[in-house]
Amino acid sequence: MVELNTGIFTLAGAQQYLEREPELHVDQLSARIWTVCDGVRRTLFVEADSSVIAFDTLATPGAARAYRKAITAAIPGKPVQTIIYSHDHLDHAGFAADLAPDADIIADEMCAKVIGMRKAKGQLLPTQCLSGKRNRLMIDGVGLMLLNPGPTHGTGNLSAYFEHEKILFSSDTLLPNARYGLLPDYHIWNLVRFMRELQQLDWNTFVPGRYEVTDRARFEKGCDFFVAVKVASQQAFAEFVPIWVLGAMEEYVGGKLREQFGDLDGFDENIGLIAIRIVHHYLMGGWGLEDTWNPGVLLADSLTNPSGA
Repeated sequence: MVELNTGIFTLAGAQQYLEREPELHVDQLSARIWTVCDGVRRTLFVEADSSVIAFDTLATPGAARAYRKAITAAIPGKPVQTIIYSHDHLDHAGFAADLAPDADIIADEMCAKVIGMRKAKGQLLPTQCLSGKRNRLMIDGVGLMLLNPGPTHGTGNLSAYFEHEKILFSSDTLLPNARYGLLPDYHIWNLVRFMRELQQLDWNTFVPGRYEVTDRARFEKGCDFFVAVKVASQQAFAEFVPIWVLGAMEEYVGGKLREQFGDLDGFDENIGLIAIRIVHHYLMGGWGLEDTWNPGVLLADSLTNPSGA
């Protein structure tokens, strides 16, 4: 009997959710690059000379199997031999064992450390770890650049740049909408400044880790929206808005931003949640080392007590 993957779930009743194979939507972006979406999460896969390079695995064992079937339908006769983890989160990269258990797996070194300590069932360890901000790779005839822009989302996050196709993929960072809501896993202090560095690259198409594919103009608007919410959330302190109250933050921040950003899909439904998340970033000081001016200390195995003790 095959043992079913459960990720880190401990409740047997979760198995129905984990095993369901969702309907996936596949679109071809270029001669060799496809994007796939389950309605919320999005990723991409690439046809190489004799194989397929898949980014991430989607959110469950069932979704990973559906992903494999979608790849086979788009690129028959070529196996998935390489998986690239965009970051450590299970809802994007948790089930390589179900997608392609024998594939080589590439990840950032910090992502690999988290996966190794987590030991989630189905999330296979990377076979190749990258370090540094930019790595040019040639994988089975496909040239690409993997970039770690800095802490934006997850741990050891990698963005992918395809120079020839002018395509940028950056999972769960900026969106062309306001649908992500609570932003539970954004490194708010550094997100926009690191993402704007990616605008220095020559690309036309942006593939986010959620929802729809977009372009440079909507990417820029996503940056502007995020900055505007940060400013309005800080103003809430100055005007003594009850920051613990969802309705109060929704009314205050929504009122400040609706004229400029109210056209973003999901604005009215999510602006209050986004504001609550960001206002408490300023109240509490962030998540930790990621939310500092020098997030690079995360990579320092020899980090010492700042007091010298």
